[in-house]
Amino acid sequence: MQELLMRMKKNYTYDAATGRLTSSRYGRAIRGKKRGRRGYLCVLCSLDKRQVFVLLHHTVWALCKGCWPTQQIDHINGDKHDNRIENLREVSGSENNLNMLYPWKPNAKTGLPGVAPNHAGFKIKSHQKYFFLYNPYEAFFHLTLIGRRFK
Repeated sequence: MQELLMRMKKNYTYDAATGRLTSSRYGRAIRGKKRGRRGYLCVLCSLDKRQVFVLLHHTVWALCKGCWPTQQIDHINGDKHDNRIENLREVSGSENNLNMLYPWKPNAKTGLPGVAPNHAGFKIKSHQKYFFLYNPYEAFFHLTLIGRRFK
């Protein structure tokens, strides 16, 4: 991986104000390509005579910090295309999952995210534990007290 980092330092320059990579050879901005369903941008690099896709925000992190991330990289403002270094931070997987914009979709029967009808009333799920309550709005209130974020 150090060889890949050295090659990237040689081929790309990073503009900290805009968060964009530019090609050192051609001077053009590297747009990146969407790869997969999650919407993150990737850069195609050659390593040992084979092509490798590297996430663009991982590339920015490696160019600025000098090493590849050991954990997940989180976009602080939630914008997957904003790769400014002040918008990126290295976090654990569980901490990164707390930043989801919509952790659950609203349930069709209750209209509240995280609250589902059950034979005993209504159930809410928080941190792999289920709680049962009789009023869906009370269940939603307790769910938000537990620490889930909804936007």
